[in-house]
Amino acid sequence: MVDMDLKQNVVYKLNLEFGKDIKSIEKSHDLYKKLQEEKNSIEKSLSLASSEVPSKVSAAVKGVEDTSLEINRLIDKFDALSSAVGNQLTNSEGIAIQLQEYIDKIDLLERTLAYLQCIKTIEDISKSLESSLAEKDDLKCVELYVSLCSQNKVLQHSKCQHLVSFVSDTVHFWHNLLKQKFSTEFEAVLKAIKWPFLNVVATPPPDALHRFQLFTEFLLKLQLPEDLLPQPVVTSTLLTDFAPLCLPISLLIRPLRKRFLFHFYGTRQTNRPDKPEWFFTQILTWIRDHEKFVSQWVQPVLNMNNMHPISAKLEMMRGLVQLAVEKLHSELPHLKYDDTLFSHTVDETLGFHHELRESFGYPSSQPSVIGVLTQAQIFVKWIHMEKKYAREKMDAILSSDTAWLPLGTPELDELRVTECGESFLTLLLTITERYSSLPQPGHRLQFLELQLELLDEFRVRLLQLLHENLDPLSPRFIAILNTISYLASVLQEWGGLTHFLQLQYYKVQFDNASTNQGTGSSELEGLQGTVFDDILGLMLRMKDELITSLCEAVMMDIMARSREYRKDKWFAMPSPKELVNPTVTPSVCLMFQVLAERLHQLQERLSVPLFSEAWQTLARQLNQFIYEEVILQNNFNEGGAMQLQYDMTRNMFPLFGQFTQKPDIHFPQIKESCILLNLSKGSALLLRDTLRSCLTDDELEGLQEEEVLSEIGVHRLDAKKSIDVLNLRTDLTHI
Repeated sequence: MVDMDLKQNVVYKLNLEFGKDIKSIEKSHDLYKKLQEEKNSIEKSLSLASSEVPSKVSAAVKGVEDTSLEINRLIDKFDALSSAVGNQLTNSEGIAIQLQEYIDKIDLLERTLAYLQCIKTIEDISKSLESSLAEKDDLKCVELYVSLCSQNKVLQHSKCQHLVSFVSDTVHFWHNLLKQKFSTEFEAVLKAIKWPFLNVVATPPPDALHRFQLFTEFLLKLQLPEDLLPQPVVTSTLLTDFAPLCLPISLLIRPLRKRFLFHFYGTRQTNRPDKPEWFFTQILTWIRDHEKFVSQWVQPVLNMNNMHPISAKLEMMRGLVQLAVEKLHSELPHLKYDDTLFSHTVDETLGFHHELRESFGYPSSQPSVIGVLTQAQIFVKWIHMEKKYAREKMDAILSSDTAWLPLGTPELDELRVTECGESFLTLLLTITERYSSLPQPGHRLQFLELQLELLDEFRVRLLQLLHENLDPLSPRFIAILNTISYLASVLQEWGGLTHFLQLQYYKVQFDNASTNQGTGSSELEGLQGTVFDDILGLMLRMKDELITSLCEAVMMDIMARSREYRKDKWFAMPSPKELVNPTVTPSVCLMFQVLAERLHQLQERLSVPLFSEAWQTLARQLNQFIYEEVILQNNFNEGGAMQLQYDMTRNMFPLFGQFTQKPDIHFPQIKESCILLNLSKGSALLLRDTLRSCLTDDELEGLQEEEVLSEIGVHRLDAKKSIDVLNLRTDLTHI
């Protein structure tokens, strides 16, 4: 660097000249004269005859001459300082200050000499470039241009703005001149290798490929330094996302751009607003036809020039994607007024973006056609159309004649998925796929809100169907129940996916920001719940209510056929011991038949998780019903108690045994009542007396009562309820 360590250099040279004797400072006149002569010699050697940059050179020289005049003015002060040293002034502090001032001025003179040397170097490079151009020595031209850029790099932080401007203008001048020359030669090479490749990729001649790589390297080295790159000037803020392409790739794109403009702008038949897939397909075809060539012949040149981070394939794709972005940006504002054309264009745009990413590995960090869709006015129209078509699709799904039919057989489909439920989830999944690639969380959250609205509308529509006086045992009622359960299970699964967890994170941030609350990391680490919690809660509650209604309907059927069983003469029944083959009580056959039919019906129609919940609910309700309406409402002799136990343990419990290995645990009151009713008379009397003692003696109440009952297998009935059951025995009634 020109400005680096100059002061230290000056001090070092002064020390060499003056030594340790301060009186020798008078030698400074000789040093100054020597430096002045060197400056004048450099000035005379400079050629200011350049037709392109003479004013800048003159300005740079004038800047350093002004510095020299300032030094000449201050040298008089140094003469006084030297005289004072000769007279052995005792004011050492004053001498030190004036010495420092003189050193600073010598520093300026050194800077002046360095700047003049830079100007001479640049003039020499320019002369050499002129000669190399005349001799058509392309390699030498490139090397000299790189050397010129290195001078710019040295001076980019210089305080001499005239010199910086002079070097910058010189670099731009030669860059433009050489770029024009090499671009012309590069285009000639492209014709030789028959670029672009249309439909069939031919094998170019080896010498043409060699020249192609040679000029690719020249163009790469010819690129302007980063600090001299012009600011991009675009007609739309959308396109500023595209960084400039490297020179070789931009020249490779140029003929493709020309063809694109020819076919897809103006009055050509290929430029049709209703066929956006045409230009999307053309771009994808160009990428497919040329990606191998640029990877094979351009990427190695980039690597050899230490440009490994640059991907030739990605550069080419960026250039072609920019064509699509420009086309969309010009088309979509006019299509907003035609819903059909607008929706079709959005669909094709999303398909194009998906194909780019999936088939060609186009990174999400790069600008893409999605940026056009997320412009304010376009995005508002887009999400409005999504709502419109989603609602229309939902209407079609619910009104289908086959909406409530299962998609598979009961043996294969444990969830009993209906056509309606699957179609609606497919609609939601399609929406997710369409917006999942949007870069801005705010846009994705708006689509999430649309999905939540659709879920709630679908739930309400199902409730409306249920309110049409549907029989809980009808196929449609059960199909709706299966659908709600299926939706709830899928939403629980979706809530744990990375996509929706990220949306939950962003949603919390936005909600807290709107209420002016902080979102510290500790709060986010403890983030709980999912984006579907609210709608999921409503669906689960709806599912529970439907199961309750279904089980109540089944119980109503069972209870309607239980009257004879409840009113049977349990107190006067013969003992099953007297019968050769004990049989079920005749009055209960119809009730058990209905129970078996309903269980089979529910098992066939309900999903496996729902049926498991339903039969357990039925078991609890049936247990309570028989305990309260049959057992507690009757008196039992020995035969009646044994018959009740036979009916329950050998007939009703086995109906549920196909769903669980221990059906009796779902009927605790019935099972324990049968135990108490079938105890031997002596054991029953002793047990009743013991339980009564436990209830009347506070010291015995609690623990002993529990121990006594558990010994006979009674765990759910307490002492009072056990005594009530024992009192139902006719053999203990008058004792």
